[in-house]
Amino acid sequence: MTPPLPTDPDSAAEPGHPARLAELRAWTGQRPWLGGALTVLAGLTIVLLPAQGFSVVLLPGVAGLSGFVIGGLIAACGLFLLFSPQLHGLIGIAAVLLSLVSFVTTNLGGLVVGMLLGIVGGSLGFAWSPPDTEIR
Repeated sequence: MTPPLPTDPDSAAEPGHPARLAELRAWTGQRPWLGGALTVLAGLTIVLLPAQGFSVVLLPGVAGLSGFVIGGLIAACGLFLLFSPQLHGLIGIAAVLLSLVSFVTTNLGGLVVGMLLGIVGGSLGFAWSPPDTEIR
């Protein structure tokens, strides 16, 4: 049983309020949020792991620079999945391709973790279908 909604309009600003949760559910239902979140996490993983300076495991130089570029592009793809869901097909494919490219160019794709997160996130973004808005 859900609690009754308060009549005070200022109480809607409280965190955890049922109206806020309903707005969040409506927002996440209209976009591939899981694919976008995983893709952003993949981009951050690819950017941050080369920046740690593990000189024995990771190669400095071109691989480090391309880690920033490719990882930034993957994170941007994740943000596009979150905020431009109408482009989910194109952006999902781009995220998967960039993740595969990161394996070769950026120290094994963020030690393989970033690459796998990018592939899964981009695939979820590509496979997402918009909700049916038609009223029956």
